[in-house]
Order: sequence, then C-alpha cells, then structure tokens
Amino acid sequence: MPDTRQFLEHLFSDRGGAMPFDEFMAAALYDPEHGYYMAGIGDVGGSRGDFATAATLSHGLGCAIAAWIGEELAHHAWRGPVAVVEVGGGSGALAASVLKALGWFGRRRIRYHLVEVSPVLREKQRKRLGRAIAAWHDSPVAALKAAEGRTLIFSNELIDAFPAKWLRFDGGTWREVWVCYEEGKGLREEFREPSPGLDASRFSALALPDPPEGQRIEILPSCRHWLGELADAWREGSMLTIDYGGATAGEIYARRPGGTLRGYFRHERIEGAGIYARFGKQDLTADVNFADLAAWGQGCGIETVEFSPQCRFLERFGCGEDAMAESEAGDAFWVLEQRR
Repeated sequence: MPDTRQFLEHLFSDRGGAMPFDEFMAAALYDPEHGYYMAGIGDVGGSRGDFATAATLSHGLGCAIAAWIGEELAHHAWRGPVAVVEVGGGSGALAASVLKALGWFGRRRIRYHLVEVSPVLREKQRKRLGRAIAAWHDSPVAALKAAEGRTLIFSNELIDAFPAKWLRFDGGTWREVWVCYEEGKGLREEFREPSPGLDASRFSALALPDPPEGQRIEILPSCRHWLGELADAWREGSMLTIDYGGATAGEIYARRPGGTLRGYFRHERIEGAGIYARFGKQDLTADVNFADLAAWGQGCGIETVEFSPQCRFLERFGCGEDAMAESEAGDAFWVLEQRR
C-alpha cells in the first residue's frame, strides 16, 4: 500500500491545499487504496473489528426484518419471487439472520441481493453466504435495474457512513469546515462560507433556533443525492432504514455542542482532533437526522409509512425481549419504513 503521508500530499495538492470536510471523509472511507471500507477494515464485530452492529450482537433484528419482509410481500401481493436488496451488508451477519428467520418457504419467495462497495466486506459475505445470494451489486441503482424496479430494500447502519458536511456556528452564522494540509505540519481546520445549495429548506439542522457559539452540525448532501438516484430507478416496493440518530435536528444536537461526528478504532470512540488521526484506519460516522431523510423521500415520491424507535419495531414483530430492544440501542436506533 502506498505511503499515507505521500497520498495526503498528492490528494491535497490536487485540490489546492484544502477541501470541504465531506470530501476528506469520502477519501478517508472510500478511496480505493487508502479508504477504511475499501482497504483498512478488518472485521465488523469481534475483537478484530473497530465497531459492532446490532446484527453482530444478536439475531433479533434479523428475525424482525424477516417478519417485515413477509408483511410487505403480503401488502404488495406480487406474483413470483421478489427481489430483496440489502444495501451495505457488512460482514454478512444480518443477511444470514434474515435468511435463517425466513425459513425454507420464505426463502423460496425471494431473491436476495446485496449491494456492497467494499471488496473486503464483499469477500467476507461471499464466504459466509455463498449461493444464498442471487447477486452482488456495486450500487442500489444496479440492483434495482436487475430487479426491473420492483423490490424490497433495507439497510442497517448505512446512512451514518455517508460523507457529511461539517459546519460550525460562528459569529451568528454557519461556517463550513474545510480541511487543509501543510507539508511538515499535517492537517488543520479552516472555516469558510457554506457551499452553494446548503439551506434550511433542504437541511433542517441549519434552522436550529438560537444555536450556541461554536455549535457543530452535520448535514448529508451526499445522501440526498444518493436517494434521488435510487428513486429514479425504483418503480415499486418498500424500504426499511435502520440507524442511530434522532427524529429531529433539535433532538440530535441538544447538549451536543461538538456535534455527533466521531470515529471508531478498536471499539474506542474517537472525537475532536482524533477524527483526523489514523487516516483510512478508523471508521468515521455521524448521527442520522431522520426528519431530513423522510422529507427527501417525500420529495421523490416515497411515502413514509412508519417511524419508530428500534425497540418498538422489534416488539411489533415479536422480538421485544431481544437484547437490542432492552439495551440503550433500543432507543438510540430508529427505524424508518417507506413505500412507493
């Protein structure tokens, strides 16, 4: 693998020495040679991983998703096997739980597709799941085209890994965080005018009432664009989005003046200057503003059916005694159900 310092020197040189934080985060996570998900990730869960997900901690979520799939198949009353698309399958643990919970008859009613951009994780999924998967895809659009636009789509802890723009409230206005690199000095932050198109009508955190000086927020133009592309290729079906975050920006940023952006390295939470350490060697993530996610969907013709804490979702499908319903995760994680 090429030297990281040399890579950063070239990366910033090509951009005039500075870039918006979301571009830095995209490179740190998804650069083909240096990105965490593309080359640096060891595992999800366990002692070799940097973080765990609900799927690696229990089977309850997989059972509940399998029940949701059954409910949505009944709602749509489609004929023939239906494409089920999981986006960002991690180690394959969630897919394994869902397929097991569906049982022999349930598996005959679907064709399970996985969307995975990480070659490291895709290989783990292949070893774990083998012929149980109909196909792997590089993007949801490719999966939707393969299914001719009629699909059930779900993801768990996907949206939190989208490159986020980072802003700070400074002198009565929002300023965007840029990352600068100087040879011999390393990385530093700079605060500039927000990029075009960043306004409160699209990103509700920008409308926080009376934010304190220095308040930081994260917004996701990358996810808004991704959802628009998905909607263009999606003809009919249901979508389930599970992630940590909150119902509104006010709920997310209450008593969080530094925002929610953090890293994870060997199960340790990294904040502040540590976010810029270990380029490509640690996960970077931010809480999801579900109010924005639902609003973007509505703008694309995707209807919100249900929005609830994960504990309520698990209870609804008979998994209320699962550890992920009883622990803090039951309230920290939210579930958005949509249809079109």
